[in-house]
Amino acid sequence: MRSIARMEWRLMMRQYSSYSFVILWTVVLSLLFFIARNNTDFAGYTNVTGTIANMMLYLLPLFMLIAGSFAIAGEMESGQWRLLRTYPLPPATYVAGKWLGQWLGQVILFTLSFGISLVLSLWSGTVLPLKWVVALYSFSLLLIAFFLMLGLAVGSFVSTRWQALTVSVGIWFLFIMIWPTMLIAVLNVVPYPFIAPLLQGLTLLNPAEVLRVAFVVQLGGSAVFGQAYDHLLWLWQKRFGLILMTYAVMYGCILWMMAARKLARRKVR
Repeated sequence: MRSIARMEWRLMMRQYSSYSFVILWTVVLSLLFFIARNNTDFAGYTNVTGTIANMMLYLLPLFMLIAGSFAIAGEMESGQWRLLRTYPLPPATYVAGKWLGQWLGQVILFTLSFGISLVLSLWSGTVLPLKWVVALYSFSLLLIAFFLMLGLAVGSFVSTRWQALTVSVGIWFLFIMIWPTMLIAVLNVVPYPFIAPLLQGLTLLNPAEVLRVAFVVQLGGSAVFGQAYDHLLWLWQKRFGLILMTYAVMYGCILWMMAARKLARRKVR
């Protein structure tokens, strides 16, 4: 796993196209931070905070899904996977190494962009609360981790990069763009007593929604979710770290096992 992760990390760091993400995230984050320049109430969850979090929620999952799916689909398409099948390399180790190398590379690029944006915002006179900065940074790193693994799972089920792109955009559109509309459509046809438990259950299926809830709870904006989320939010506030860690491990392991099992079947074929 260490060799796969090192190879993936080095390959990503040597590609000049990877550093275009540094420019992209620096521009996006700087513009978002400048929004807060004249905002006097920025410590908690406000409209500005929600706007910044939503922008990261729109952009990060899409790029991570594409990067993760291309990491495996590209090797399938180029024939490199056939060569790897000749080595005694377990598929689970292969997927874990891919994820670790990709995650480390993306975290380095994002952290560099985040730091540059913070320096620019401080230089311009924008004062950002430390708690908010840490919450946004943690929120972004978790988005990267979740959707990279989801992208790798997508890559294990497709054969070409075009298929990977199509499926990745479809999943992004489902989880990010039309998720609220889909929830409303589903909840409109179920009896009223089932609305709250069904809403909470469906929320747990979408890692982006779970991380959004966690981000809002950390900044004290739980009231924006309404009564249907009361029980879920009560659990979050009581054991925040344990629940988030358990959810992340379980969701990541499920995707990891799905990807490894599919690759194992392909290896046999």
